[in-house]
Amino acid sequence: MTYLSSTLFVIGPLSVGIMLMLLMVLSKRLGHALEIPPYHRLYLVSAFFLLFPLPAAWILLLTGTWGLPEAEPQTLLILKIFVTLVPMAIAITFALVATVKYWYWVWGELQEPRGKGGD
Repeated sequence: MTYLSSTLFVIGPLSVGIMLMLLMVLSKRLGHALEIPPYHRLYLVSAFFLLFPLPAAWILLLTGTWGLPEAEPQTLLILKIFVTLVPMAIAITFALVATVKYWYWVWGELQEPRGKGGD
C-alpha cells in the first residue's frame, strides 16, 4: 500500500508539471500574438518548484518501507509540509501570476452580456 501511495504521490505533481508545460507553450504563443512581455518563463519557475522536491518527498514516504527507523509523527509531518506543500504553494502562485497575465482578457469575455455581441 505504501508503494501505491508513494507512486500516486509522484504521479500527481508530474501531471501538474505537464499541464504547466502545456500552459507555457500556449501562453508563449498568445504572448507573441498580443505582444506582451515573456511571462511564460514563470511557468518554468513554477515547474521547478513543483518537481524539484519530489525525490526528497518520495524518500520521506519510503523510509518506513525500507526498514529505517521512523521519526516522530510531528517531526515527519513538519518535514512533509516543508518539503512538499511549501514548494507546491510557491509553484502554484507563480503559475497563477503567469496565467492572470496572459489570460486576463477571457474574464472580460465571460462577463460580457450574451446579447451585446451583435448576434
